[in-house]
Amino acid sequence: MLAAQTAAGNDPRRGPEVNGARGEAIAEAHQRNRGWAREHPGQRDEAWFKREIVPKLDAFTLKEIGKATGLSLAACSRIRAGTKVPHPRHWEAIRALVEKP
Repeated sequence: MLAAQTAAGNDPRRGPEVNGARGEAIAEAHQRNRGWAREHPGQRDEAWFKREIVPKLDAFTLKEIGKATGLSLAACSRIRAGTKVPHPRHWEAIRALVEKP
């Protein structure tokens, strides 16, 4: 159904309203990231995250990671695969997940 809508030029994932909402969500995320960075200067060690956290994420589903961080399943998939390092404001939630007894 979605493929047919897209082929007909009526993709519900695109359009002014959806694009506007997406743009607002992205702007809010950037604002939260900048706020975090101002409050935590210099706290970004991606090598530590990849070495200490990423290997432990295999034990969790994407849904569990997403619930802990509020990130999309697609972002969680890239994080768990080690191809993306999330913004450090998410690290504490992820560390709490992987270190949970």
